[in-house]
Amino acid sequence: MLRSLRLRVLLVGAAAFAACGEGGLDTPVAVSADDVAPPGPRAGAVVVSEAPQVHGRDPFVLNDAAIAGDTLSLNLSYAGGCARHEFTLVASELFRESDPVQLPVTLAHDANGDSCEAWLTQDYEFDLSLLRDRYRQAYGGGPGRMVLLLEGAPGGALLYVFS
Repeated sequence: MLRSLRLRVLLVGAAAFAACGEGGLDTPVAVSADDVAPPGPRAGAVVVSEAPQVHGRDPFVLNDAAIAGDTLSLNLSYAGGCARHEFTLVASELFRESDPVQLPVTLAHDANGDSCEAWLTQDYEFDLSLLRDRYRQAYGGGPGRMVLLLEGAPGGALLYVFS
């Protein structure tokens, strides 16, 4: 286990060195175990706001989107490699009345000033329970359905069904 972690730290350090163009043969790149991404998808935040740009405006490509249970899974690509990237699912404060109701959502990306140019592809997961709870406050308890209108989602709108 420790050997595997050391190998990952070494590989991340080498990737950071290559992607950022920093240092030289005599300049080591400091990488800690905290910098190594754990296997599996990363968690993204979910907020309710009418100002998605506050949570980031950096470019990205939305490759795939799916909902299973209360989890929205996204496959995202973006340039970087030298800083932690944050993705936030920003939901509108207002539902659009229809059957089922619709909820506009936007994905905001904050690259935290990362100017590196490695092309990264990563899976992110977003817990939709906040949106489910807001639906229940507006329409009552029990099962429900809503269409998430995520701009750029492959295949269009996403149906979120919950009990």
